[in-house]
Amino acid sequence: MVDYNVSLQAYCKILSHAAKYPHSSVNGVLLAEDTKVKDSNKCLKMVDTIPLFHVCLGLTPMLEFALTLIDIYCKSKGLVIGGYYQANENYCNSKPDNVAYLIGKKIQEYFADSCIFMVNNNKVSPQCVSEAYKIYLYKDNMWKEADKKQTVEEETLLTASQVLETPAIYRKLMDFDNHFDDIKNDWRNIELNEILTNKEILKNYL
Repeated sequence: MVDYNVSLQAYCKILSHAAKYPHSSVNGVLLAEDTKVKDSNKCLKMVDTIPLFHVCLGLTPMLEFALTLIDIYCKSKGLVIGGYYQANENYCNSKPDNVAYLIGKKIQEYFADSCIFMVNNNKVSPQCVSEAYKIYLYKDNMWKEADKKQTVEEETLLTASQVLETPAIYRKLMDFDNHFDDIKNDWRNIELNEILTNKEILKNYL
């Protein structure tokens, strides 16, 4: 059994992506610490996310190119692509579709403990007091919703609520669609990462 721990940076970027494009589907990948430990009760730490797209989620050439760049980035940081997230265009639909299944399976083939986070659009709100996604795991040759434990700390939920109240923060998020439009738009989101992880900088925005 694998437990998942999601960092403040990773969680806020998932919600920021959905908040920046509320009328579009969005997706991205979860970056995990590269651990070699084989433990039946291990905890997989999701430390960051890389936003992929908000226009066409499953366009193969663009996806392959993006995943190649992300894989190179992960190797330089001692990380792995450990999962996939998606928020659907339909506000009331938080179930995986074929795009989520296909990309999730591609990641799972390289990282057995990977997962799919499906964002619940109803919870992408400053008023939300619980995690904004459902987790799906690959078992018995299919993706199944997991009985998930708490994956983020209470402080992370509070900070995420504040971020969603602050467009000046979440609109800084750049995905690969932004990057392909203008290569100066950094898909690594170094500026946003610094805001989210530095309390003094974050305080200046809130």
